[in-house]
Amino acid sequence: MTAFCGNVRHDETMTILVSDERRNDEWLAALQDELPSATFVLDAELGDPSIEFVVSWRVTPLIKSFPNLRAILLTGAGFNHLDLTEVPTVPIVRLIDPKMADDIALYVLSWVIHFQRDFDHYGNANARGEWIPSLPNKFPVDVTVGVLGVGKIGAVTRTKLDSQGFTTLGWSRSNHDRSLEEFFAGSDIVVNTLPMSAETNQLVDATMLEHLGQGVFINVGRGSTVDETALNDALQGNLRAAVIDVVTAEPLVADSPLWNRPNCIITPHIAGRTNPKTAAIAVVESIAQFRSGSSPDGVINRPG
Repeated sequence: MTAFCGNVRHDETMTILVSDERRNDEWLAALQDELPSATFVLDAELGDPSIEFVVSWRVTPLIKSFPNLRAILLTGAGFNHLDLTEVPTVPIVRLIDPKMADDIALYVLSWVIHFQRDFDHYGNANARGEWIPSLPNKFPVDVTVGVLGVGKIGAVTRTKLDSQGFTTLGWSRSNHDRSLEEFFAGSDIVVNTLPMSAETNQLVDATMLEHLGQGVFINVGRGSTVDETALNDALQGNLRAAVIDVVTAEPLVADSPLWNRPNCIITPHIAGRTNPKTAAIAVVESIAQFRSGSSPDGVINRPG
């Protein structure tokens, strides 16, 4: 076992396994800064009784063997990469880092400005070697951006757009002032921030995209919320463009027709990036809540 102990500032001691193969060193440093009295390990023996918490992205058979494991803290907001039926029965907490919502909002704002300023049209003219006259001015107030899903990410995104002068609409099942069809029809750009659930599965379908007309669709929510066949068809029809950071099955398969749509911009699930320096604060807060007997936000509901 490789162990690292910080200088004691608190009277709480515990052993935490850090197992994020992508950024182990960054997570270790950030967690030590926030919880210097804990013992952190980067590897452990099968059945290690000292491990109370695991900070990880994936769940391996090794993790299942810890008899005193109290919780698994994910190093990302998503959890659809996990088979929850194969995960230990301890609580699993997805990462809720307010700074990640800021990062997603900036990603969205960048693309909204891209289309508001007609950079896609100018880019197409560049490819043709054509100097086109200036297109009619569209200022932020002239562009209506609909935010589909007004949870924490959607709310931050809408506030960011409002701050730059864009006209915004919000829609969620529990909070809306118009039908979903009217929401799509009234938006120039729709930003999807919906989570994955039975209610949101392929909610964005051919009918909704038809109501969006010649607008733009941006997806930073979950891929399963969109009918990708309908999206591909819309991109060959009226839809001006789509920006998709998430797809139903990642990575997007090489033979997906979406790769061949010049008006579809695909990014590899990078809209909201995890910064261990800020995310560690949220992880440590979740650990503190477990140790005090309460349940933190972000605990995943298991099937059944």
